[in-house]
Amino acid sequence: MAALDNLRFAPPPAFPEGERLRAEVRAFLAEHMPPHAIKAGVGSWGGYDLEFSRKMGARGWIGMTWPKRYGGHERSALERYVVLEEMLAAGAPVGGHWVADRQSGPLLLRVGTEPQKNAILPRIAAGECAFCIGMSEPDSGSDLASVRTRAAAVAGKSGVGFLVDGTKLWTSNAHRSEYMILLARTGEAGEQRHGGLTQFLVDLKATQGIAIRPVHNLSGEHHFNEVVFQDVFLPADCVLGEVGSGWQQVTSELAFERSGPERFLSSFTLLVELARALGPDPSERARIALGRVVAHLIMLRRLSRSVAGML
Repeated sequence: MAALDNLRFAPPPAFPEGERLRAEVRAFLAEHMPPHAIKAGVGSWGGYDLEFSRKMGARGWIGMTWPKRYGGHERSALERYVVLEEMLAAGAPVGGHWVADRQSGPLLLRVGTEPQKNAILPRIAAGECAFCIGMSEPDSGSDLASVRTRAAAVAGKSGVGFLVDGTKLWTSNAHRSEYMILLARTGEAGEQRHGGLTQFLVDLKATQGIAIRPVHNLSGEHHFNEVVFQDVFLPADCVLGEVGSGWQQVTSELAFERSGPERFLSSFTLLVELARALGPDPSERARIALGRVVAHLIMLRRLSRSVAGML
């Protein structure tokens, strides 16, 4: 409890230049928003349009906080926050670069080799390289430590590397992505269950033996996939970070998902529709319920901006 007692979220800092950037983003959206874009807020970051992603990359709005030597722009987390908030509030189709910008790129920055970073990060920042996440597996729910996909070290005709067998599920946009960051078991789990895991950088377009099978949702849409690895050879230079450090790396990668504006904007449309359904003269109980939801979302936005300010 002592650690929690010391946890403080400072008030979001004053950021007047952010409002100038906000106006710039809104002007960009007014000019470049695709006619087929999803309704604002519905699906949040799910809309997919590579041409739109490339336009954002050309404006310097992908990889905003990354070092310039890797194609980034060395801008602040608060500036990135403003761009994300405006894009999501408008329902802009940012799905083509979303995973790569939010977590795959930052993970590469943290643990990737120089060849990996030099080859891939500038392409992400330009809006030209999409990533998907290879974590979840069938019958595992959210228990990430139960990973059964195995990568066995081999040395044969194909060189030194790993032979991968297993299945990943809920891999959003795997059918459209150039790369997957794959979590696989390379050793024994041990008593803690979190040992023996390694992450791999997988080129989905060039690697043989990978089957990407669509998973349609109840409305018939295809975002998710089942990705099957059967005797897939990955060269040793596909290892991301250190062999056996997969659990520490994947949990740090998941932290990149936690505090952005998507966490409250993905639900905001429900609030709008609730207010519309209740009408101009809701009952007392309805007003109380609506006020509670509004207060929660206001607090979530403040918390989210506080984290961006601390970053």
